[in-house]
Amino acid sequence: MKHPSLPALLLAALCLPFGSAALAGDLGAAFHALPVDTRVAVQAELAAVDLYLADPDGDWSAATERAVLRSVEAISLNSGARVRPQLTSTPAMQSYLQALAEGSYSSYLRRGEFSGGGALWRRIQLGG
Repeated sequence: MKHPSLPALLLAALCLPFGSAALAGDLGAAFHALPVDTRVAVQAELAAVDLYLADPDGDWSAATERAVLRSVEAISLNSGARVRPQLTSTPAMQSYLQALAEGSYSSYLRRGEFSGGGALWRRIQLGG
């Protein structure tokens, strides 16, 4: 297994406090701005594809955050990078979450409905 280089680790460490923390806070706020039934539907969609491993309750949590972020990666990987949901602004985040709730990305999230097979799916579920 190839390990990341020291410069790559340092860059990731420097970006983490600014990028992901801000993103997570904004994403949580975007999630809570949606009606509770939409929030539950987002979690249910992610649970249906084994990205969210808790009961859908409409509450923002670390599990919800991980599932949403992994879903973006899964969609990008499964589409061959043709589809890459953007989470760059609150309206974009809300639009993505609404689309998840409506099942608009289902074909990119469901097993067997994308190219890549089981090894890719396991890599997504394990976070790498």
